[in-house]
Amino acid sequence: MMKKYIYLLAVIGAFFTLNSCQEKKNEEAIKYLDSIKALYQQSAYPEALSRIDSIQILFPKAFPEIKEGLALKQEVRKAYDARQIVDCDSLMTVYQPRIDSVKKLFVYQKDKEDTKGTFIPKAVSGGVLTATMLRAGVEEEGPMYIESVYLGGQLHNAIQAKIKDGSLAETKPIDDEGLNFRFSHMGKQYEVIKATKFHDNGLADFIFNNASQPITITLKGKNTTSFALSNVQKKAITDSYNLSKLLLLQDSLMSAKDKASLRIKYVDEQKQKNETLKLEQQKAK
Repeated sequence: MMKKYIYLLAVIGAFFTLNSCQEKKNEEAIKYLDSIKALYQQSAYPEALSRIDSIQILFPKAFPEIKEGLALKQEVRKAYDARQIVDCDSLMTVYQPRIDSVKKLFVYQKDKEDTKGTFIPKAVSGGVLTATMLRAGVEEEGPMYIESVYLGGQLHNAIQAKIKDGSLAETKPIDDEGLNFRFSHMGKQYEVIKATKFHDNGLADFIFNNASQPITITLKGKNTTSFALSNVQKKAITDSYNLSKLLLLQDSLMSAKDKASLRIKYVDEQKQKNETLKLEQQKAK
């Protein structure tokens, strides 16, 4: 009998100890949730979202706080997305005049069969190829490319840029179909090799950052040909580089705004569905 009594006391003690620990854990979860609410009120949305995601890990049995945290997450996410939309609009107001100004240095070209066009620097927009050179362009959505034009037909497939201190940048081999153009005209052999972002390998960055220095271009392949990059060609490449960065930034801002708008729409739709479901359940009772 005494053993049973002692056992019962132990069970009761363990129960109260466990219950006390659980209550303490719940208090910590409540305080943690309150700190998240404070961050939300302070518009510290990224940190608030990060903490919300940690509630279930830190307090796996604090079910009311976990549930409340998940509900709060939708509101925080919505507020964060709304701020992102405002920020994107503000930045576009700043960058749009710069984009419009730089575009004046280009000619916009678009073939009938293409859905999007290309911006060609006015300095090298002439259609007649008269010399071995580099030229550049910017696709409508922002990516730029550099083309090597060689008169002679040496079958080159790489472009290297080098300055006096020995620093250089060189494209990856460009052997892809559609990026190598070889043809004859008026008895002359022409080669045009197009280095897109997949083959650039730092070439555009290198030329842009060293445009104030003499730059030697070497076209590499079965044979090599070297020439000094002229100031006109440098300007065409640096202008293309600037426009590319601005257009890519514009595209990034528009994409971020669109994603934020879609998330807000989703949150609103889910909230409406939940409210409708609650009303239907209340009517059913």
